[in-house]
Amino acid sequence: MDVFIARQPILDGDLKTFGHELLYRSGTANFFAASDPTRASLEVINNSLFSFDIGQLLGGKRAFINFDRDLLLADAAVVLPPESVALEVLETTELDEEVMAACGRLHDRGYLLAADDVAAADQMQPLLEIADFIKVDFRLAPPDERKKIVDRYGARHTCVAEKLETQEDYQEAKRLGYRLFQGYFFARPAVLKGQQMPGYKLNYLRILSAVQRPEIEFAELEKLILQEPSVAYKLLRYANSALFAQRAKVDSIKRALFILGERELRKWASVVLLLHLASDKPDALINCALIRAHFCETLAQLSGNGGRKQDFFLLGMFSLLEPMTGLPLEHALRQISLPPEVAAVLQEDCGKSPFAAAYRLMEAYEQGNWDLVASEASVLRVEGDEVRETYLQAVNWCDAVFRMLPEFGGGPGAPAKPMPPPALKTGRLYSRV
Repeated sequence: MDVFIARQPILDGDLKTFGHELLYRSGTANFFAASDPTRASLEVINNSLFSFDIGQLLGGKRAFINFDRDLLLADAAVVLPPESVALEVLETTELDEEVMAACGRLHDRGYLLAADDVAAADQMQPLLEIADFIKVDFRLAPPDERKKIVDRYGARHTCVAEKLETQEDYQEAKRLGYRLFQGYFFARPAVLKGQQMPGYKLNYLRILSAVQRPEIEFAELEKLILQEPSVAYKLLRYANSALFAQRAKVDSIKRALFILGERELRKWASVVLLLHLASDKPDALINCALIRAHFCETLAQLSGNGGRKQDFFLLGMFSLLEPMTGLPLEHALRQISLPPEVAAVLQEDCGKSPFAAAYRLMEAYEQGNWDLVASEASVLRVEGDEVRETYLQAVNWCDAVFRMLPEFGGGPGAPAKPMPPPALKTGRLYSRV
């Protein structure tokens, strides 16, 4: 899903970029096309955090983002890093006690505030007393007010001359003592296009991220699962299955999480959420991800890295994260917490770690590059026959998982006549390697 955001530079006295105002755009057309300013600002916040690389978007500079009354009272700024943003309080905002209290709280947390589109020295009181930036609209402010504002506030606040459209505007602003400058005279907003993951897929990744943390926060995980009824349903079905032999019906997510425990939960969630995440993708893609996951997990055991086999499982599973999500890999990885070694290998910063060797061995086997298979197997101290048997076992395990999934609420169609490997005699959705 394509998303858009506009960025207009704010320059200092040497005409170097001090920051960028981020503006809502609904498409490639370079103009504001929204009737709801609150919604527009929320889209800017969401897109800058999740659809773009915020480091590249800002280039290390500060972002200026519009905030109205609703966003200030909702504490929407807390998702933004204070060191990277300035909150522009719109000139249409009623500065009553509630709003000023919210501004005070944000200021105490380290957020910088900007009074937006000021046209007179007595406008937007009492915000001007605490604002870090005062943005003066040179199209609306008469010449005497432009001077009065900078004379009154320029010593304690940073005055920004905005909506400068001519060389004369810029020269006047410099002469009056304005320190920052913005307007069409320097640059029109540049529209940038990014990609956003659909909300339901983002929820699946958030659950996966919570499940894969070294220490699972079960209360947080319970809340996330409750937001996805289909996942909650499958979890309850699984906890109530014959595999756990519960005497009483499991009727709460909290109880189901307790019954599964961390190890079982991680494996169950990885498989089920992978199927949800790639539900609009070909079955072959899901099949390949599961085979890779089991293959890498077993290689960990064979190579003396059994203590990290869960991380090897993630390496194989998320090796296809980009085609599964439809996002560039670096964007998708920002939505999920993975061990640093795993993330590095997925981003082709392979090095000489066992994870890198397993990844290269996995790809070499799929491509039939037997010389590289032998080389990487040697690095992992795994015999060639073991590699072959490990891959066949992974294929059989994947077949068995596909065959079992409809029993727990759906999944891709099962392959014909799969032969379950010994590791699946218990019927559980993960290997016992």
